[in-house]
Amino acid sequence: MPEILGKPIPILRLLHYEVLISDPSKGIYGAGAHSDFGFITLLATDDVPGLQIRENKDAKPQAWEYVQPLKGAFIVNLGDMLERWSNCIFR
Repeated sequence: MPEILGKPIPILRLLHYEVLISDPSKGIYGAGAHSDFGFITLLATDDVPGLQIRENKDAKPQAWEYVQPLKGAFIVNLGDMLERWSNCIFR
């Protein structure tokens, strides 16, 4: 199988989610709304809120919810690639 899929391309992106809203004029930068493009994303948590999710990305209007932080836990996001590979079984 490796000859079909080629060499893996691991990506590491470091983001910090804060409760503050981005305001570049004040030097506050945050990750804007996005979907995780890979297979899975692992998020280490602390006791500071900030991460939001949108359960149904097709809903109108869009409803965002804060993820309750749990110090020492990991959040596992299923990415766009897994959604595609599973024929939308995993979103």
